[in-house]
Amino acid sequence: MRHGHSLLELVLTLTIVSVVTSLAVPRVAAWLDWIAVEGAAQDFTTAVSITRNRAVRSGLRVRLEIERDSFRMYQLGDTGWVADRGWVGPAQSGVSLVVSNKTLVFDPVGLGVGASNTRVVFARGLHTATFTMSRLGRIKRW
Repeated sequence: MRHGHSLLELVLTLTIVSVVTSLAVPRVAAWLDWIAVEGAAQDFTTAVSITRNRAVRSGLRVRLEIERDSFRMYQLGDTGWVADRGWVGPAQSGVSLVVSNKTLVFDPVGLGVGASNTRVVFARGLHTATFTMSRLGRIKRW
């Protein structure tokens, strides 16, 4: 009766495990990049929707500041801009952010004020998500 494994069996097993691991790791890394970018994109679209909705419901101007570490919403009050709500930015999950206009302002009708088109790009690894927001407050994903 045998109580152990031979050196040949151990080497063969470790070789098979290393080959399978070397094939699986790049796919897992790409999959993790995709999950991180999609999460950041979802957080961004949620923040824009809530900001626009708050402007319409409150009848006041509301702005969204887009930063790498956070998305922050401010409402225009009697004394100026008042912080209202915030979301974690894409930096927490290692996603880079490139934005053409870091401040989005919505009027009480829900239309954008300021720059006509804002382009936002999230990227990590080989995966990217690009958004364009029009002055009408519509978001298009490319």
